[in-house]
Amino acid sequence: MILKLQLFLRAFLLLLISLVFSLLAQTSVAQNSDNQLHILFLGDNGHHQPMERAQQIIPFLASRGIYVHYTERQEDLNVENLNQFDSIIFYGNRTGLTGAQESALYQYVNEGGGLVAIHSASAMFPESDAYINLIGGAFKAHGTDTVSVEHVATDHPIVSGLPELVSWDETYIHMKHNPDKQVLSVRVEGEHEEPWSWVRNQGEGRVFYTAWGHDERTWSKIAFKQLIEQGLRWTVGDWAMNAIFDHPTFTFGEGELPYYPPGEPWGTVGEPITKIQNPLDPEESRDHIMVDPDFEVKLFASEDQVINPIDLTWDEKGRLWVTETVDYPNKFTENREGNDRIKILEDTNNDGRADKVTVFADGLNIPTSLVLYRDGVIVSQAPDFIYFKDTDGDDVADEQEVLFTGWGTFDTHAGPSNLRYGFDNQIWGTVGYSAFDGTVGGEQHQFSSGFYRFQPDGSSLEYISGTTNNTWGIGFNEEGIVFGSTANRDLPLHSAVPNRFYNSVRGFGQAPRIQMIANSNRIYPLLDEVRQVDQHGRYTSASGFHMYTARDFPKEYWNRHAFVSDPTGHLTGEFIMKQDGSSYQAKNIGSFLASQDEWFSPIQTRVGPDGALWVLDWYNIVIQHNPTPEGKETGEGNAYVNDLRDRQHARIYRVVNKNADHSQDMNLGDASPEELVQALKNDNLFWRLTAQRLLVERGETGVVPQLIELIENEHLDELGLNPGALHAIWTLDGLEELDGSNREVYDAVVGALHHPASSIRRAALMTLPRSEESLEAVLAADFLPNPTAPGSMGYMIPATLMDASDAQVRLSALLALAEMPASEKVGQAVAELILTEENANDQGIRHASMAAGAKNENSFLNRVLQKQLPENADSTFKANVGFVVENVAGHYALGESPQSSVSDYLTMIVETADPTIASAFIRGLAAEWPDESAPELSEVVINRLSGLSGVLQDEAQEHLTSLAETWGYPGLFGTQ
Repeated sequence: MILKLQLFLRAFLLLLISLVFSLLAQTSVAQNSDNQLHILFLGDNGHHQPMERAQQIIPFLASRGIYVHYTERQEDLNVENLNQFDSIIFYGNRTGLTGAQESALYQYVNEGGGLVAIHSASAMFPESDAYINLIGGAFKAHGTDTVSVEHVATDHPIVSGLPELVSWDETYIHMKHNPDKQVLSVRVEGEHEEPWSWVRNQGEGRVFYTAWGHDERTWSKIAFKQLIEQGLRWTVGDWAMNAIFDHPTFTFGEGELPYYPPGEPWGTVGEPITKIQNPLDPEESRDHIMVDPDFEVKLFASEDQVINPIDLTWDEKGRLWVTETVDYPNKFTENREGNDRIKILEDTNNDGRADKVTVFADGLNIPTSLVLYRDGVIVSQAPDFIYFKDTDGDDVADEQEVLFTGWGTFDTHAGPSNLRYGFDNQIWGTVGYSAFDGTVGGEQHQFSSGFYRFQPDGSSLEYISGTTNNTWGIGFNEEGIVFGSTANRDLPLHSAVPNRFYNSVRGFGQAPRIQMIANSNRIYPLLDEVRQVDQHGRYTSASGFHMYTARDFPKEYWNRHAFVSDPTGHLTGEFIMKQDGSSYQAKNIGSFLASQDEWFSPIQTRVGPDGALWVLDWYNIVIQHNPTPEGKETGEGNAYVNDLRDRQHARIYRVVNKNADHSQDMNLGDASPEELVQALKNDNLFWRLTAQRLLVERGETGVVPQLIELIENEHLDELGLNPGALHAIWTLDGLEELDGSNREVYDAVVGALHHPASSIRRAALMTLPRSEESLEAVLAADFLPNPTAPGSMGYMIPATLMDASDAQVRLSALLALAEMPASEKVGQAVAELILTEENANDQGIRHASMAAGAKNENSFLNRVLQKQLPENADSTFKANVGFVVENVAGHYALGESPQSSVSDYLTMIVETADPTIASAFIRGLAAEWPDESAPELSEVVINRLSGLSGVLQDEAQEHLTSLAETWGYPGLFGTQ
């Protein structure tokens, strides 16, 4: 009897364990302890526009505690990644499912994961029979019609109680049906009943498929959204069908905010918003920030430590410095002594939260940015840049000095901001339309929106690149490439050719404003509607461009992913940066983090000393600056006055990789010079730049031999970089060891022209002295084509194969040569280079060639006017070559004595020139030739030029006529 009882108990225990494991599997391997569902949505960039369709349901699902994480990375189909999610959505037109991905998908579903396949997902991966069997069938054909369906399993929880769905859609017909499924609804066409939605069980997991969903017309229907929600819940498990998942619970008060209807003219105001969300406490707001499951959002500081933070940085001890401004945007004080402060926040017990606050400086009035310098900070407080100095080391400023003044104050959200220490040991920053008008270092400057840099001691200022509107973002990648973002539309930006090179070309005019390099400027919020004044659905308050430049995040982020925040969208967006010739392309991949909390207002992201991404949350219900709604008052800072502007809240977060060690125990405060040199090799750009800054500020010339050793090290890391060598070059430049007086340093940097890392070659080109010797070294490195060879050669490789393989190195070589002494070899090389299609059609190379060609105008024109474009040259290629030739010709026309040589060039055109090149040359001369400055032409030359009009393009005829009249030789070219 006892034995039977033991056997019974053992069997019962085994049955119970089996039941528990079964239930666990049914609730999905990724069920989150925080009572939310997390869904992976795999789309593509095809014609179904999955990213846009996903955005139509993301806010709806988020309001129910179901968070969708969109990806186009097919490599995300691996077991480790899939197991972070409760279910997956497939939608798009993908092919090429690998065996490993197929296996991972089957394992995930078999072990309890969910899969929702929508519409064209039945046409995905046609090469995989396993995939087709998994989802239950494959697409065969379609027409189009207004579709309705009949439910044939009315008691199934997915369709039970679902409102009727009628929508224009594609009328799918399927094939390769897996009989092991339950059809939920059919589309009836005559006598035919086409299975339309069905479910399957696969191992311990579940699959739901629906043919609905070709475009936005179906995805916008509430019934479709509910169908997808129910399908997701069912695939996760029966327990999820009626579960109430965690989502923000808001309370509301009264007030008034303007509403600007989409599609209306700028400033058009609709009925005001009077139901105003109340703020959440810091922990609750943090819990509702959506971020990928790889990451975790940690609160570092909130309103107990700081109010209205507008910028942040860290010192050499790893301590956080914050600019706090409660006076922003409208409270100007008469003597500019206000209520704002610079604070130092520390975590002294290593629990991840700030527990010590030191006020470094107070009494400021609308400071907008800060950057560490020597014994204090440089602060932008329009109209001034002020250096606050701590002379006794007590972390309190006791001296201040105005470095220079001239920043506009008429609009506080259009002034200077985003101060950053650059690779070149200068301070970089941004400004909007409040502009700059002042004198720095004895030189007058006047400019508006864009990027600039200045010497930390305030001795010089340079306007680098103009932008199209308010500019609130600037940052560097690990190679020192300059990027940024404007508030509206244009983001990210790449500054490739500084304005000084355009200014060096006589007659060129205003330097072009840099433009967006992204495929899209859409925002992807968690809310169905966000309050925007204009650019609805797009970035309209973009701020704080920053790239991921440490190693704590997964490898795909390293020096590749960029972040731009948009507080009106309550999100931080994410872009993948990819080199494209001498510039970059940026792919908008949606939101890195987002919230349904209307107060959540990220304005800055920075990679911190710990390798985490730090997020500055302005946390405010009012983000809008202007316009001023009718009946409202405009404040002194040109922002409309609203009592709802908050001055009591703030949050600072750290986004950490769950799988990384994000501790921070480095401190360079008391580091020796040798330790600082070692830090130049650190895997976090913050520490590298900090070490470089300290070496330069302290004038540590004793480490020059060690810096040379770093430059001579040709090791490459996983990304093809050598950070130690790169920062060694820039440190030597900051120590003024590259003025040519130190032969060992000079030789080491010349040697770096041949370093295997392209970033090192670029740095060498940017820092070498602008001398004859450097010019010869650059030419000897063969970055530009050299169409000469000793002896009699029967064959020479094309010029396009002669120049630097890396377009950014080519660009840097051209810019360096444009600042070096004129050389016949350089002019000839630039002419050869620009006549290759790859170079001419690359804007950065084209514009740099113009600058280098203008510096060497005569040798350039001598060579280019004797060249022929390929017979198959298309209109784009021709126009781009013409751009360079025309502008160099205009530069030449405005030179010292073009009268003495222009006849030679014109004669050359008659005899040999390509019509496109010749026409461009004539356009440049006609546009810029000074009045009353005619050349003296001999009778022989006049006779030779009389037939010039016959060899030029028709559009050049009017320019010939104009030039002849300017010279006082009507009919000179046979145009009359």
